[in-house]
Amino acid sequence: MTYPRPPFNNPAADTIIRSSDGIDYRVRSGIVAEASPIFSDMFEIPLPDHSDVLDSQDFMDGKPVVAVQEDSVTLDRLLRLCYPTADPILPELQDVRTVLAAALKYEMEESVALMKEALLGFVDTQPLAVWATACELRLEAEAKIAARVLAGADIPIDAPPELQNVTAGAYYRLVKFHRAGGVVGEGFKFCEPDPEDVPEPKSALSRIKSITYQPRPFADIVCRSADGQDYQTHKIILSTASPLLRDRIHALAAHSSSSELPVLLLDIPGNPLGMLLEICYPVEHDLGALSIHDTLVAISCARRLDMKVPFTLLMDSATVSSAEIAEPLATYLLASRLGLSELVKEVLDFLCMDPYTYGCIPEMEFSPALPYHRLLVTRRASTAIVSEITSTLGKSRITTTRGTSDRAANAGCSGSGAAAGMPLGGDPWLRKILERTAEELQSPKQDDHQCLPDMHETLQESLDRKVWCGTCEENLRIVFQIDKLQADVSQALYDNNAKLGALHI
Repeated sequence: MTYPRPPFNNPAADTIIRSSDGIDYRVRSGIVAEASPIFSDMFEIPLPDHSDVLDSQDFMDGKPVVAVQEDSVTLDRLLRLCYPTADPILPELQDVRTVLAAALKYEMEESVALMKEALLGFVDTQPLAVWATACELRLEAEAKIAARVLAGADIPIDAPPELQNVTAGAYYRLVKFHRAGGVVGEGFKFCEPDPEDVPEPKSALSRIKSITYQPRPFADIVCRSADGQDYQTHKIILSTASPLLRDRIHALAAHSSSSELPVLLLDIPGNPLGMLLEICYPVEHDLGALSIHDTLVAISCARRLDMKVPFTLLMDSATVSSAEIAEPLATYLLASRLGLSELVKEVLDFLCMDPYTYGCIPEMEFSPALPYHRLLVTRRASTAIVSEITSTLGKSRITTTRGTSDRAANAGCSGSGAAAGMPLGGDPWLRKILERTAEELQSPKQDDHQCLPDMHETLQESLDRKVWCGTCEENLRIVFQIDKLQADVSQALYDNNAKLGALHI
C-alpha cells in the first residue's frame, strides 16, 4: 500500500482526504478549510454516528473521510500549496494544468494565483499550449496574454495536445485576434462566441431533402429533445434500437406512476432526433437523399444514443457525391470528430483556400480545435505554394524573345495580334485570361472545384478570334501556361491535402 509523504501522514490530524486512487491524506481540517470554502463546506456535512465502528466508508481510525476525484499526485501538490511547507515543483505544463484545475474547482484563491503565475511561466516557450490551457479553464486574462505572444509571429505549425481540449470556435477567435494584430474590443473573449462571427444561415430552400418523423398509432412513450420537441413513439422500437435507451426506459418505468405517457428526456436536438427515431422503424428510407452534413450530425447523435442499426445505415450512406457540398467546413469538422478519415480526404477538395472566411459556424463550438488548426496550417502552406507558382507565371514572366517576334514579323504574320500591332508577350486577350486565372487561384475563397477558365472553351474562342497563325507560337505557349498553371496548383493542393488527410488515419 502507498502512503502519503509528510506532513500528510501525521496521526494527530483530524480529517482524512482520500484521493481517487485510494491514498489517504491526513490533514488538519482548519488549514484546508481556510484555503478552500468548498472543503470547508464539505467538512461541515453531518456524518453517521461512528461510536460503534472505527473504520467504514465514512470513517478511518475514528476520523471522518472525505473522498475527492483528484488522484494522489494532484492532491498532494494541491495540499502542499495550502500547508506552510515548500510549494511543489511542477516541471511540466500538464502538471500545472491539473493542479490549477483542482485549485479552481475548490476555489482556493491563493493557490489559483500561484498556479496562474506558474502557467504563464511557460508562455514564452509554449504560447499555443498555454493559450489552450487557459481557454480550457476559462481564464480569459491568461489566454489573452498568451495570444499576444502568438500575435508576434505565425501560429506554430506543430499542434500541442492541449488543442484537443478546446473548441474550434475558440481557435477561430484566436485566429481573429491574430489577424487583427491583437487590436480587439474590450469585450472580446476567446471562450464565448461573438454573434458577429456567425454567418447568416442558408435558405431552407437550398437544403437537400431530409427525413422527418412520421407519427404512428398506439404510442406508449414520448421522446423529448433538448430543444423541447416531443415525439410519440414505441418502447419496443427504442429498446430494440438501443441498449442504452432500453435501460433508461426500464428505469423510467420503475419511477412512473402517472396515467400519461412517460417522457424520456434526450440531450439531442429535435431535427436529428426525429430523423433517428424514424430510421429505427422497419420501413424503407432514402438515406442517400440526405445532405452529407445532415448525415454526419445524425451519425454523431446515433453514436451518443448507442443506436446501432441507424448508426450502421447512416455510416454506409456517408459518402461525398460529385455534387458540391453545401457546408464543407461543417462536414470536415464532423467527419474529423467521428474519425471518418476517408470522408475527411474527400471533403478537403470542397474547402476554400482560407477556411477562416467561412466564419464561426455553429459546429465549431462543439468540435475540437485540433482538426481546425491542422486545416488552417495546411491551407496556409497551400496558399504559399499557390503564390509561388502564380508569381512565376504572372505578368513579369509573360514575355517573348526578340528572335521569335522578328521571325513572326518577317513571315508576314496574318493573326489578329500582328495585324493590330500586337505588343510583345502575346495576344492581350490571352494575357488577360492568364492574369485573371492567377488572381482567382490566389483568392482565399478558391477551392479545387472552381477550375476556370475552361480550356476547351478558351481554345475555341481563340480560334474564333483568329489569334493563331503559323508563326504565333507565343500565343500557344500562353495557352499552355494557363493549363499548366491550373494543373500545377491542383497537384500542389492535392499533395498538401494528402498530408492533412494522413493525420486522420
